[in-house]
Amino acid sequence: MVVRTVTVRLSIQVVLYTGEEISVGKAALALAMGSNEYDDCLVSLLEAKGCRAVVTRAGGRGDNLKDKMLRNTLSAAENSGVIKDLVGNRYALAQCVERAMKSFESPLMDISGAGVKIGVVVKDADVAVAIYGTVGVPGLDVDREISGLGVERNALIT
Repeated sequence: MVVRTVTVRLSIQVVLYTGEEISVGKAALALAMGSNEYDDCLVSLLEAKGCRAVVTRAGGRGDNLKDKMLRNTLSAAENSGVIKDLVGNRYALAQCVERAMKSFESPLMDISGAGVKIGVVVKDADVAVAIYGTVGVPGLDVDREISGLGVERNALIT
C-alpha cells in the first residue's frame, strides 16, 4: 500500500473571498473561529481590504449567555466604530446576532455553560456576526462545539 502525503498551503485571503469580493460572512466566521493570537492580524487584514471588524467574547449560561452575546456585540461594534451609533444600525446588528444565536436555542443551553468568541464584520452597508465556542454538557465532562452566523445585506446606514 502506497501512502502519499500532500501538503496544501491555504492563504486566509483565498478563504475570505467569494468571487472578487470579500464575503462578510466568511470573514466574521474566520474572526470567531480563529486562534486568539491572530485576532489583531486578521482585523488589520480586513481593514486593509476595506472592511471594518471587531472581536468580542461572552460567557455564561441560558438567557444570561444570550443577553451577554447581544450586549457585548452591540457594545464592541459601537465602541470600535465598526457601526455608527444609530438605531437602524443597532437593529440590523441585533438581527444578525439573533440569526447567529439560532444554534443556541435548545433545552440543553438552559443548563449548560458556554464560552464564545464573536466576530463582527462590516463592508459598505453589509454586516455579519459569527459566534463560535464550546458548551459544557453538565455531568458528562464533555464540551461540544457550537457556531452560528447572521448576515444582513444593505442594512446599515453608512
